Amino acid sequence: MTSPSLDIFKEDVGGNPIWVDAVGDLENARRRLCQLALAFPGEYFVFDQRTRQILVRLGSEPNDWT
Repeated sequence: MTSPSLDIFKEDVGGNPIWVDAVGDLENARRRLCQLALAFPGEYFVFDQRTRQILVRLGSEPNDWT
């Protein structure tokens, strides 16, 4: 079993990233982002540890994907 390689972060009011969760794939990351945004609205992003890139951003609205 491999360890999760995608980290989910929430941006605080100053734009600083706060680690929230880690998941193994993009499908689970998107699902988790939706859950988090519904419970705790805000700006979120998914960071890939392997490529060192942000894969998904979610704005303050749950349908605001980039």
